[in-house]
Amino acid sequence: MMPACQTPCWCLLSLAGLLAATCFPALAQKTPDASEQGNSAKYAGAEVCQGCHEDQYKSFAQSAHLETLKKEKASAQGCEGCHGRVQRTLRLGDPDKLRRFADARPESIQVVCTTCHKVNLGEQHSKARLTCLTCHSPHHSQQQKAMLVAEKTQLCQKCHHRALPGPSHL
Repeated sequence: MMPACQTPCWCLLSLAGLLAATCFPALAQKTPDASEQGNSAKYAGAEVCQGCHEDQYKSFAQSAHLETLKKEKASAQGCEGCHGRVQRTLRLGDPDKLRRFADARPESIQVVCTTCHKVNLGEQHSKARLTCLTCHSPHHSQQQKAMLVAEKTQLCQKCHHRALPGPSHL
């Protein structure tokens, strides 16, 4: 669960981002090239999110998603690669403008995940309305490499009560 930010927190986010970028330059977004320059101004960077979401940021920083900070396009980097533009949220002071996944439709979740990942859940999993987030979580994973929310066997046995044949995608 994310901590509730009070209005003064929004004022501090820009300062927190500036301090994080100054103190931890390796975590700051890369300087965009000329073609990306106008577009990158719309994005705040993951270190700004860290100001209010320290636990989520720590989890992100220990996951494979940290590699997104190296992507060319600002729209694909860090928190904003999945949750959308933070800059708009800061400007409007409305965190509900960010993309959230708790109540999202399975199709919407898959669109975001397949932006970077090749995913084929198979017909049966899709019919059951399962998504990538049924088993994986960049914020609450128990296993860092595949970002699983539980041990692999436990995840499968939630629905499959006997051993499954063949290799697994997990």
